Amino acid sequence: MRWLFFPPVISFMFLMLSALFHNRAAEVYVPEAVWGMTFAAYMCLCSLWLFFTMRGEDKYNQGISILTQGLLLPVMAMRFGVIFMSWIGLVFFLAGLIMVFFYATRRGMSPQPLRRNAETSEAGSYKRVDDLLEKLALPACYTDNNGTITWATSSFCAAVGREPDGVTGRIISDLLPMDSEEAILESGRWLLTQEKEGARHYFSLRPIQDGKPPLAPAADISPEDRPIYDKATGLYTDDYRKIRGPEEVSRAQRYKRPLSGLLIGLTFEPGNDVKLSNDQKIMLDNAFKSRVQAVLRTTDCGFLTSDGRIQVLLPETPQTGAKTLLSRIIVLPQDLFETNIRTAINPRVKSGLFFYNGASRMEYGIFSAALEESYVKSKESGGESLSTQAA
Repeated sequence: MRWLFFPPVISFMFLMLSALFHNRAAEVYVPEAVWGMTFAAYMCLCSLWLFFTMRGEDKYNQGISILTQGLLLPVMAMRFGVIFMSWIGLVFFLAGLIMVFFYATRRGMSPQPLRRNAETSEAGSYKRVDDLLEKLALPACYTDNNGTITWATSSFCAAVGREPDGVTGRIISDLLPMDSEEAILESGRWLLTQEKEGARHYFSLRPIQDGKPPLAPAADISPEDRPIYDKATGLYTDDYRKIRGPEEVSRAQRYKRPLSGLLIGLTFEPGNDVKLSNDQKIMLDNAFKSRVQAVLRTTDCGFLTSDGRIQVLLPETPQTGAKTLLSRIIVLPQDLFETNIRTAINPRVKSGLFFYNGASRMEYGIFSAALEESYVKSKESGGESLSTQAA
């Protein structure tokens, strides 16, 4: 039924009427240029009518159909000498123009459905983020800029010994010591880490088993004076990680590109007859980290974190590529240390892997928490590391 309002159908009827009332004495000459412009505009409006019809939007079509007849009818009526139909065409033209303008402005002033759809989509994205964090056994939570906890995983509530209702809405400093990297709770000793992403602050707890990791360097210098590279290893510093990390995750999300991450740590288990001094451990550890930096591509980013581990971001790298690189890093101690040294100090590599495919919402705090989770669950030295993926 809608095709009865297709402009050429109505125009054919008006053409028959004009031919029926044809008056040669009242004919008006219409230049070819006017015919050309009229026909071009007429075809554009017909195409627009078809476009909305194919999309299932008919509200514009009544106004477009009347506007089309008002455009063609005056010119056609003058050519056939039917003057009264020219005036009818002028009325049609004005009426169609008003109808199209009214519907377009009314629709533009009522964006509530679109806004609701956007809000629903954003809420769905945040829910997927929360679901991903909840799947992590690693205790984690996030706060707003005022330090109020707005969401926490069930494992975080268990770690601080409170029910979920007793955690959400509390100030983070009431539950965790903000002036220390170590949190001693009834559930055990934890290393406290924090990441900032937009208006959110992510906090995660990592169990301390083999002694307290080294503390972060003193923050008594301005960010402008802090170096980008660590002189001993050639890796990026932890301060630069906090800048570059969110940029890489944001880029992967914006362009829907893959991003892989590695978290690597080296430990020593010397025999009973071998005593390693702290300086010797640092020297061996720096040699390993320098070799890791050497095997990275120029597009990869290797960071020396504040607790002495290495975080590697691999842009445009699928999970298989990250696993290939990780397998090379795991065997580095065999190439780096001689057999007698390796036997004496027993270096062991522990690693975690996380892959983000760029298809879902992601933030750097969540990316780091997932890497930490993979690292905690991984096995040492044998190259068997838990790899997780953001779907």
